[in-house]
Amino acid sequence: MVSKLKEKYNKHKLHRAQKKESRQQLLHEVKNAPSSYDNAVFSWVAPEYVMHDRGLVWKISMILLVVIVAALSLHFQAWSFALVVVVFSAVYALIHLQHPRNIEIKISEIGVKVGYKKYTFTKIRAFWFIYEPNYVETLNLRVEGNFTGEITIQLAGMDPAPIRDFLINKIPELEGKTESFSDVLIRLFKI
Repeated sequence: MVSKLKEKYNKHKLHRAQKKESRQQLLHEVKNAPSSYDNAVFSWVAPEYVMHDRGLVWKISMILLVVIVAALSLHFQAWSFALVVVVFSAVYALIHLQHPRNIEIKISEIGVKVGYKKYTFTKIRAFWFIYEPNYVETLNLRVEGNFTGEITIQLAGMDPAPIRDFLINKIPELEGKTESFSDVLIRLFKI
């Protein structure tokens, strides 16, 4: 009786694994299916985000900062804040152990494709560039219906002038837009 149950359980487990694998394969095929986005006017590969070069001094400074803030929190009996600081810093360190993935960006006649995500020009409300060579080189999109609302795309050495000339005929440009204060702080402190 027990052996029959084990055999039935193993068959069920194998069937579930096969179903999961076929779903993942189908999802991969759907994501990689050719579309009109692949007829790109502009195409390049860029990292998801800029990886800051953090030296030993930066790492020691951040560890000391976390220890001091946690110690002060414990001194003032803010136990939950001390726990949040330690957990947040540990999660941050784990996330930043990975290098950013390189993603393919394609700008076509119907929209922008960033990796697997596709944004039609009807959903893109505006665009702007923040272009300060050696510091910041990004194409920014304000998208309707996106959780973040804004998408930042690294230019990775691409010349923004021809991209701007193409996009300005499709969507409005926000002129005079600069890097946000929080982005400047993140870049300066290499967070």
